[in-house]
Amino acid sequence: MSYLVLARKFRPQTFDEVVAQQHVTDTISNAIEKERLAHAYLFCGPRGTGKTTTARILAKCLNCTSFDKPTIQPCGKCDSCVTIAAGNSADVLEIDGASNRGIAEIQSLRESVQYAPQGRYKVYIIDEVHMLTKEAFNALLKTLEEPPSHVTFIFATTEPQKLPATIISRCQRYDFRRIPASQIAMQISALAEKEGLSLSDEAAALIAHRADGGLRDSLSLLDQILAYSPKGSLSTDEAARILGILPLDAFDQIAEKIADRDAAGAIIELDRLLESGIDIAQVAEGLIEHFHGALMTSIGAPPDGIGEKEAAIYKKIAEALPPEDLLRIAKLNSELRVKLKSATQPRYLFEEMLVYLSNMDSTVSIRQAITRAPNSGTSAPQRPKAMQTSQRDDLEEESEESEIDDATDKGRLVKEFAAKHGESKADWVREAELIIDEKRIVLKFPHRLEFQVSNILMRRDNVDALREAAGIVFGEKMEVKLLIEDAPEDANPADKSEKPGKQIPENVKLILDAFDAKLE
Repeated sequence: MSYLVLARKFRPQTFDEVVAQQHVTDTISNAIEKERLAHAYLFCGPRGTGKTTTARILAKCLNCTSFDKPTIQPCGKCDSCVTIAAGNSADVLEIDGASNRGIAEIQSLRESVQYAPQGRYKVYIIDEVHMLTKEAFNALLKTLEEPPSHVTFIFATTEPQKLPATIISRCQRYDFRRIPASQIAMQISALAEKEGLSLSDEAAALIAHRADGGLRDSLSLLDQILAYSPKGSLSTDEAARILGILPLDAFDQIAEKIADRDAAGAIIELDRLLESGIDIAQVAEGLIEHFHGALMTSIGAPPDGIGEKEAAIYKKIAEALPPEDLLRIAKLNSELRVKLKSATQPRYLFEEMLVYLSNMDSTVSIRQAITRAPNSGTSAPQRPKAMQTSQRDDLEEESEESEIDDATDKGRLVKEFAAKHGESKADWVREAELIIDEKRIVLKFPHRLEFQVSNILMRRDNVDALREAAGIVFGEKMEVKLLIEDAPEDANPADKSEKPGKQIPENVKLILDAFDAKLE
């Protein structure tokens, strides 16, 4: 007897065995129990998530001869259940939409639906239904809308957006979800145990991650592993070698060199991988995934289903680089993957990208540039080497200063105002002098903010927001008055009138100084 692959050997035979699609199986089970069955179903979702399997189980539920009506628990032993599971039932026709996509095939189907089934229902399962031609869909419309009472259509597709709206509107649609990596890992560990192979948790997580939400893909990978090591135990490194997956620490070395601003070291690590026979596109794909994992970890949303080793590596890179830099690196790596496909010298392109990433300046916001410019008098700060403590100390000090400022009356007023009208307007209020006069507050702004205060902050909605914020801070209704300081005595009105276009606002000057730029 020929070998039966795991995906077929362990195919679910009841709704209870379908993994991670309870929202679909529960709804269909309730419909069967309440005898509210539809005549057409549309199963949508990624590959390997159980669409065709669920269709077969539904066919068994409709035709199981051990019961006198449709059931949610087919016996699996009667002739109908056995033949449906084997795929040779006369009442269940599975059609490949890709190879039966023309109008002639649909006309033949329309003729066959008129014949009575041997059991209760005749079930037509059309896989990859989106491959049918426009003419074929049009020929199917009338039959799909009003089929004979003994006919049930079940369509399965990975691309529902390609289906005509007229087809979708005639079906009950069910969307199958990607299976979480944690559930795939549990499932393949249990199935491997039945086959006599003990998988480590890290190895199971690696296979589940590679499957990308498809249980069938993970079972195919497990088949490959069993062909190499059918018995005993299997480590993560062995699983990675069998499946041709690069070990995670290979990308960790490149990421560390980038964080340390060591371009030569990053190129050496790339050369080492390429000389071992690994395709450059695979290295690019792994590096994208690596920095994406570090980025998600840095913002507090680590990838699902990763092992402890992966989590530790992602955390280390996330601590070495800020989220803004990780985002830029991830985007540049994604662009590199696209460029590699058409590059005549892909290796040179990859090496140039590593040099660029290793020498890339750290991301800095405009607000940070304005804040730091008067004190530093230099351009935007360079990204420090990985794991340096000085930057963290500076950030902690800035954070402490910010907390102290927020504790004052003005700090609380700015915070409440920012919640309603945004940080940019709140920054102007932050520069004002706060004067409290019984049930009135006065905000005295520097003269350089005359335009912003006169044309923006003095609008009714902004004044009302300041009044409301003051009421929250001081616990009672307060009036708000906005004042602007007089112009400095050394200002020369004559010069301003002669060259009005040459006057540069102070805050713009700070930005220009911060980035060592000039207006032309």
